[in-house]
Amino acid sequence: MTVSGRHIHFMIGSPPGSITYKYQLEVSQQPIRARMCGFGDKDRRTIDPPPIIKLVVTTTDGTPVPESSIDYSMMIVHAGLWSKDCKEERGLVVNPTSIFTKSANSNSTVMSMNAPLNTRNLMGHCTSSAYVLNNHVGQKGIYFIFQDLSVRTEGTFTLKFSFCNIKELMPQSPDGLTNACGNVAAEVYSAPFRVYSAKKFPGMTESTELSKAFAKQGIKIPIRKEAYYKKVCNNKQPTAEVPKTETLEISSSDSDNIEYSDENEETRDYSNLQGYESKDIFVAKRLHTSK
Repeated sequence: MTVSGRHIHFMIGSPPGSITYKYQLEVSQQPIRARMCGFGDKDRRTIDPPPIIKLVVTTTDGTPVPESSIDYSMMIVHAGLWSKDCKEERGLVVNPTSIFTKSANSNSTVMSMNAPLNTRNLMGHCTSSAYVLNNHVGQKGIYFIFQDLSVRTEGTFTLKFSFCNIKELMPQSPDGLTNACGNVAAEVYSAPFRVYSAKKFPGMTESTELSKAFAKQGIKIPIRKEAYYKKVCNNKQPTAEVPKTETLEISSSDSDNIEYSDENEETRDYSNLQGYESKDIFVAKRLHTSK
């Protein structure tokens, strides 16, 4: 095993009489930022841009092996979440909702404390199969694409990518059975990337040429339509001056000729509506222009 910078290389033994390959991973597309998704699963935002890993295969003397000579059908890369300095794993995080539970009786509500439960910090599809694709300059290679990764918590992280060739890890025994071993053939860390809270998130980056090239070849990578957004921004009209408004009370019989208020429901004052049923009261705006 040799270590070079952030790359860790391994040489995997092959059956007698076959060629021994050396594997190396390269990060072709680095993650830049993401919006934290919290501890719910409904509003999950993916890491942007999607990390893309390239596999380089050589013989022991450094001779490149063409993609056509490689059986990549059982090759996979697994992604894990690590600290900024690549020294500590960040794959698990305490779920704060698991610490306290409520139990109610007729007189009071009691809060009880439970042992904290860990949950995955890195969400989505953490394992990618191999694809032989042409990059944005037409060069063919073996790639692993992670377009569905999300992070629950805010902070700065790196991604650790570990490569395995399952076919080589499961040599057949004389009785026809397979003996799996847990060796990793190559590893690489991404550059540090920032995960923002929803309020601080600066937005998605523009789609890269590499992402566009892979999307055209059938890979499901989310692509931003820059031309559409530019058209919307260019055609956006200046905001008109808002007329003065006043709040009044009306009944449901007059509701056909009003413009309803878009004010926050929580800020409305209904203290002076005694004697009316809520379904017969509407809060509306009477528009008038100052003279």
